Amino acid sequence: MNKVLLILHKEWLELRQERALLFGMLLPPLLFTLLPVLIVYAAGTAPDEDTRALGAALADPALAGLTSLELGQAIVGRQFALLLLMTPLIVPSIIASYSVVGEKTRRTLEPLLAAPVRVRELLFGKCLAALLPTLIVTWVGALLFAAGMALVTVSDRALAAIITPGWITAVLLCTPPIALLMIAACVAISSRVNDPRSAQQIAAVAVVPFMALFFGQLVGVVVLSPAFALGMAVVLAALAALGLWVAVGLFQRETILTRWS
Repeated sequence: MNKVLLILHKEWLELRQERALLFGMLLPPLLFTLLPVLIVYAAGTAPDEDTRALGAALADPALAGLTSLELGQAIVGRQFALLLLMTPLIVPSIIASYSVVGEKTRRTLEPLLAAPVRVRELLFGKCLAALLPTLIVTWVGALLFAAGMALVTVSDRALAAIITPGWITAVLLCTPPIALLMIAACVAISSRVNDPRSAQQIAAVAVVPFMALFFGQLVGVVVLSPAFALGMAVVLAALAALGLWVAVGLFQRETILTRWS
């Protein structure tokens, strides 16, 4: 465990020196948090006829009985709330894609791979270095999002329609496996390529099923209930465990040293 903590400490020290990575890590959560607050506020000040058109686009029993202003805020706020789940896709892809390739560019890969550290310990430390910041920025962003919605929504009913138990369950339980799955994919790819951008492209592929969930909720086909979020978390946890197992199997230090020597 001491070796894992040493690797974690080393990764964080290097991360602090990469200002571009820090900026890329903090920008998406800020956008997913602050921009929705402004848009929901604007939806609450729109004329009634504008929000009625929005309400007709979604037939959701949970939104029954809301006024036109409440409905407009609820629809917009729900979609942006779901977008917060993209944070554990984007942030770890930025950090983990440099986990191996970045070592090569800094000329620290060969000494690291030659050190008396097991592959599992090495990857565990690197995964933690990407996972912990992701959890922090995602959950802090979710708290700020909820606080902002409490300030700009026109009523408690509109707030309850946005900050739902299903959304809270998804943010708490789905964030870790989503991040781990992305980290495993990026580590596996970055151990096989020479360019960090190749590893980051996996994030674009991972967004596809997420957009299906996004549009499914928009048209009322998918309801993000606590049970649905819990089931999604279980499936994602299984996929993340499989992804980490594959990443460990693909990470062959002898092959990497030979290819990049």
